[in-house]
Amino acid sequence: MSSFEEYRNKNGYSAKSIRVQNSHVNRLKSWCINQNINLERINYNQALQFIDSERERGILNQSIIRGINSIRIYFDYLLEIGTVKQNIIKRIRIRQNGKKVIPETLTPQQLETIYHDFMNIPEWEHKTQTAKELHKRNVVLLGLLVYQGLTSGETAKLETNHINLAEGKIYIPSTRKSNARTLKLQANQILPIKTYIEEFKPNPYLFPSKKQSDMICKIVEQAKKDHPEIIDSRQIRTSVIMNWLKTNNIRQVQYMAGHKSIRSTEQYRSHDLSDLTKQLELFHPLR
Repeated sequence: MSSFEEYRNKNGYSAKSIRVQNSHVNRLKSWCINQNINLERINYNQALQFIDSERERGILNQSIIRGINSIRIYFDYLLEIGTVKQNIIKRIRIRQNGKKVIPETLTPQQLETIYHDFMNIPEWEHKTQTAKELHKRNVVLLGLLVYQGLTSGETAKLETNHINLAEGKIYIPSTRKSNARTLKLQANQILPIKTYIEEFKPNPYLFPSKKQSDMICKIVEQAKKDHPEIIDSRQIRTSVIMNWLKTNNIRQVQYMAGHKSIRSTEQYRSHDLSDLTKQLELFHPLR
């Protein structure tokens, strides 16, 4: 029987996500002990009482949603090992207040410059030979962020045979949160990917590392030194998707982004108000 941590490692959760999930699950466990409730037999109404108690503590709605998502994962684990017969937490849906917060986006030109500057970091900046070699891998990873808008969960599942350099395409397998799709590689990605595969010979995974999210955070932090306009990898993905929406229809972007629901894609479109704002200022100027 696997532990909860082993279950999450198997499903590709990062060390940071696991720590946050543990905090949320432990909060529920403490509440159940105080209420004399058997956690493994908690019912729907009792779960709602727990949510009410979190609100009474002043916990924000968004934080409660994240907590319930963590608890849902825990009950998926309990279901898998046969401790519970159903995941009652999946029945809980908490309405979010307001729209999804979209960070300031980067233009295609900005993303192009970020990738170009990172790729051409002078060799003398790499303090060791290992750092110099790993930079080749990091260039490939950053390219997949700024051109294909991949997440750390998706880069973790990439295999070497998912790359088709002859056709200039990459297959992105599905994850818990995204659909599989095939995307075009940009011309300036081809040589770095070819060099990386030939020199590192990764097999079967393209980036053999258990901590993809940590690795990507370090790459983004390095790129941020020359480009302080970068916030994080989420901002990069958001920018890619919103830029796609300016030149493709929403169904195409849903496919390219790997969104399982069209609603996920619509959230980005509803925030892309730049053209509308310009029109309003032109025809209805503020007095």
